[in-house]
Amino acid sequence: MPELPHRRWPCAECPWRRDTEPGQFPACRYEALRATSGAAGREAPAGAPMFACHKSAEGREEACAGWLAAVGYEHIGVRIALTRGDLPVAAMEPGEGWPELFGTYEEMADAQGA
Repeated sequence: MPELPHRRWPCAECPWRRDTEPGQFPACRYEALRATSGAAGREAPAGAPMFACHKSAEGREEACAGWLAAVGYEHIGVRIALTRGDLPVAAMEPGEGWPELFGTYEEMADAQGA
């Protein structure tokens, strides 16, 4: 089965990292990406876009490692990829030595989009 393209580690400027300086991306970008992330009971639907790493090549986007580990479970498309074996379960948790991540989209967007 084809694996869902995804990053294995949050990059240095990943907005999901608590140690990333705010202002790396314009505030309007966070509003545009809000549809990528749901919450328990109001998951992002299967057709919702996934939060791609900004270092992905256009047309060959890879799911952001920080997003997957922080809120990926709240995206129905990610859950489907997991059940089909297209995404390893290990992608859903911060790995050893990872930086601390924001816990929700709102928390991340409020901090990074300021």
